Amino acid sequence: MAMIQSSDPLPYTHTIRSLFRAHRELKLGLPWVVKNTRLTMEEADLLLRLYGVNEPGQDMLARDGHGFVTCHELADTLIQNPSLLSRRIIKLAKHSPPLVEVAKGDAAVGQHWNSKRVRITSDGGKEIAGVWERYQVLAASLLQGIPEPDRVAHQQINREIRRRIRAGRAGLETFLADKFAPIAPLPSPHQDAGPDQRKLPV
Repeated sequence: MAMIQSSDPLPYTHTIRSLFRAHRELKLGLPWVVKNTRLTMEEADLLLRLYGVNEPGQDMLARDGHGFVTCHELADTLIQNPSLLSRRIIKLAKHSPPLVEVAKGDAAVGQHWNSKRVRITSDGGKEIAGVWERYQVLAASLLQGIPEPDRVAHQQINREIRRRIRAGRAGLETFLADKFAPIAPLPSPHQDAGPDQRKLPV
């Protein structure tokens, strides 16, 4: 793999922009991963996490003694947009046969009674197994020839970026609030215009 050599330090913005651009291109390959299945990309993402396929070094979902995970923790690990997660879980639970099983929160371990826990069923595992195989093929094809130390470093950098953004669960806006002053809004084009200069609706 050819590497760009430069004596100048790499701007921080180049690193962040490369992440956004890689994400955009990766999304083009994801439809192939779920091709010929009943699943959307969001549903496949959900089932993959519950499937328990965790490569070495990946953060693992915390499961209870019955194999359930909380919906809150599941949402925190998804790649796709976690909005409407409850609706997706209900849809998968109503599949014939069901692909996931839903239970109420476990008060014995401090979970709220109205919270939800979810686990994949054996049929859900069968449904997602082929998707995981294609996902492995996609990953291997994209990363072939890249030395493992480079891949490990890339993963560690991504994890650290995510940790900093989500520090204290505050989100990016709060994280950056004390870094610089907000950009002042642009003045209205008619703010200083006199009565004769304002455009009136016809």
